[in-house]
Amino acid sequence: MSDSELIHVQKFVERGEYFLKQEQYQEAATNFKDAMNRMPCYLPAHTRYAVALAKQRKYLDAIKALESCRKTLPLRNDQSVEVLTLLGSICLIRQDYPAAVYYIKAARKLDPVNARLRLLLASCQMKCGKFAEGLDLMLESARAHKV
Repeated sequence: MSDSELIHVQKFVERGEYFLKQEQYQEAATNFKDAMNRMPCYLPAHTRYAVALAKQRKYLDAIKALESCRKTLPLRNDQSVEVLTLLGSICLIRQDYPAAVYYIKAARKLDPVNARLRLLLASCQMKCGKFAEGLDLMLESARAHKV
């Protein structure tokens, strides 16, 4: 991929970000989709496209897009954590707590010391009714924060 093509892709992403800020989510999704079509392996286009879909309350479409991204793109661990966290967050919004726990646990396996993931998982566990597990994670977070 040439530098000029990457610049075009980044411009689509920048326009998509602009439309997200303006709460014009369909236009944002279109720009992110255009970036994905030009450069299918450009992860920011995929994640921001999923955000634009979620903002339109198209949660299942956002999940499908991210799952497709996970299966087709070669992701580094930090990129996988980003995608899994976004998937978990979307499931949390949908009130699909078991799925949210699944994705956040998968992200924590890749980044076990991430305090944000620990607290997100604690919240998910409590929403699932697993109060003891959620409380344990919160206490673990408090102890880690003290050090």
